[in-house]
Order: sequence, then C-alpha cells, then structure tokens
Amino acid sequence: MDKQKLESILKIGETIAVEFKRCGNGIENDVYETVCSFLNRFGGDIFMGVLNDGTVSGVSEKAAVDMIKNFIKVISNPTMLTPTIYLVPEIIRYEGKTIIHVHVPVSAEVHSFKKTVYDRVDDADVKVTATSQLASMYIRKQNIFTEKRIFPYVSLDDLRLDLLPRIRKLATNNIEG
Repeated sequence: MDKQKLESILKIGETIAVEFKRCGNGIENDVYETVCSFLNRFGGDIFMGVLNDGTVSGVSEKAAVDMIKNFIKVISNPTMLTPTIYLVPEIIRYEGKTIIHVHVPVSAEVHSFKKTVYDRVDDADVKVTATSQLASMYIRKQNIFTEKRIFPYVSLDDLRLDLLPRIRKLATNNIEG
C-alpha cells in the first residue's frame, strides 16, 4: 500500500470497511471479531497499530513478525475461526512506526469466531444471535458469487467454446511467477 492511499484512509477514519486497532500489547480478540465481521459483510481492511481517531501509534517492530505468526495461527485454527480463511498480513512503515495491514475479502460463507457469528454494522462488530439475522445473512451471501446463483434461461448453446483457449491464456498470465 502506498503512502498516499494510507494517509487518505487515516484521514477518513473508520468505516464499514476500515477498522483501526491499537494492538499495543499484542493482538486482542476484537481483531479476530473484526476479521469475522468483515468476512460476513463486504470485506475490509484492518490496520493494527492505529488508534480509533486515525493516529498512528505503531506496534513494536520486534514483535510485528511474531504478531503476524500468531494472527495466522488463530485464523487457520478451526476451533477459533470457522470456516478458516487464508489471509496475508503486511508490515507497513509509516513515519518511523510499524503498522500491520490485513485485507479481508468478502466470503461466500458465514464465519464464526469462537462459535459466535459477527456482522459489520457501520464501524462496529456486532454479535449475531437472532435466527432471523442469521437467516438473512445466509440469504445475502447466496448472491455474492455467481457460482451459487442459478441462471434458469441459460443453455449450453449460450456458451462460447471458442473463447476457452483465450480464457486459459488470460488465467495463465495472471498467475504470479
């Protein structure tokens, strides 16, 4: 992430898709609750080492690598986050301070942290307890990806097989390395 984009995010502040976490003594449970709520809503970005008002306090540079390792352990542990997710935190240096940035994509599944489902409402992570709220979350997620959507009027005649070689080439060109 470049400096201009980060400064813009810090200036705008927390939103439905941006969350700041102080993380002075390590990663607290509320970070994982935010991961869960982002997965269950529209995705978003978490910045560890930033106060709620957008002031960069930073995390200990020596502890940053261990914090990332612990973060990955927790989100890949099925007893903590269900279903698990693969995320890649990045370390950002900003004005001599260390920030950990995590981009959380939207997910087609409903996730829970420690058997509790969280959703993102404005700039807050909210526990979802009512069955009607859970049902509406499942319904909302059915329409996120086209793989789960039924197109009743599409037939095999609508598929253009002549495009397959071009699509394969485009997919190959997008693979890193």
